[in-house]
Amino acid sequence: MYAVMEKILQRKSLRMHNFQRSWQESPEGVNMVEFRKSLPAYKEKERLLAAIARNQIIVISGETGCGKTTQLPQFVLESEIQSGRGAFCNIIYTQPRRISAMAVAEKVSTERGENLGESVGYKVRLEGIRGKDTHLLFCTSGILLRRLLSDRNLNGVSHVFVDQIHERGMNEDFLLIVLKDLLSRRPDLRLILMSATSNAELFSSYFGGAPTIHIPGFTHPVRTHFLEDILERTGYKMTANNQLDDYGQDKVWKTRRQLLPRKRKNQITTLVEDALQNSNFETYGSRTRDSLANWNPDCIGFNLIEAVLCHICRKERVGAVLVFMTGWDDISSLKDQLKAHPLLGDPNRVLLLSCHGSMATSEQEQLEMDWMLGSPGGGCRPASGGGATDGEGATDDGQCATTEDG
Repeated sequence: MYAVMEKILQRKSLRMHNFQRSWQESPEGVNMVEFRKSLPAYKEKERLLAAIARNQIIVISGETGCGKTTQLPQFVLESEIQSGRGAFCNIIYTQPRRISAMAVAEKVSTERGENLGESVGYKVRLEGIRGKDTHLLFCTSGILLRRLLSDRNLNGVSHVFVDQIHERGMNEDFLLIVLKDLLSRRPDLRLILMSATSNAELFSSYFGGAPTIHIPGFTHPVRTHFLEDILERTGYKMTANNQLDDYGQDKVWKTRRQLLPRKRKNQITTLVEDALQNSNFETYGSRTRDSLANWNPDCIGFNLIEAVLCHICRKERVGAVLVFMTGWDDISSLKDQLKAHPLLGDPNRVLLLSCHGSMATSEQEQLEMDWMLGSPGGGCRPASGGGATDGEGATDDGQCATTEDG
């Protein structure tokens, strides 16, 4: 029985080898390979593959944009297929967020000249695309933990990639504990840990001094503008009234809640108030200083965001703006306000998009299409609001505003 299965897998490996070679030799495949070669991760291909072959566990860090997420699992799969063992290879690649797992799976399948669900698939909670020929599966950390409940040895799995370990989420940390215990039972299993930061030594020491490799990435100049800089640059003045955020008639209670005094200050409020007290802002105008004195910690500042976006559209070059909000209510309420603005609500000049991990897959796919159609350079400036979520859809609250300048 084992010999029969071995022959079946060998024939399947041969088919995979022939398909990969024909794709790589096709005009589309040649262009795709040239694009992949431009990524910093590709220049480290041979060194990475040799390190994975020699070590049961390896920690890889790389700057954002170096290509490690899309290229490393492809390197392994392509190498196994090239050596005639493609059908024996079974890779699981985890991401903290479901939207990331789905998007990366789509991109990798495209780079391989396939439809999603062939050699590359994904599985997130209540949803997935995979087939009998899938050998590279992208999933959330929670999905792999669930599998480990019923398959504690991960039978049949040859490689496990755990991405974004620097985020230190509960699922990710617990997954590392379980996988560390598994390695002693599966000496043939390869574990590759991926981090976007330079704290690889921390994870290396946890796994007994596992080797580390750093992939250099693209660096782009970033300028940071704080609230006082934005107020000075735009001339916007904050008052006691114009900071209240309007959540509409359906959520009047949320609008009114901003007027109620807090029983206890949160940590951010305390830090900001301390900073305001310790700084005299003597290099800023009186209008800016008056605005800072009126700052309301219980409001997000929809009107200020609107003013900043107007300033960018009128004064800055064409490009895209990301506005990070604290949840879906804030995203949708801000978008409603911006749509009513004569400039920001003009679809011929500004494309407003909402993005959140709780959105249905069909809506996320439509978002991606709208973003590409309204991409910078097409005469329309995309502006989107987003809330970060973990692999199971819970909201990770946090607020940030970023533009081309900061």
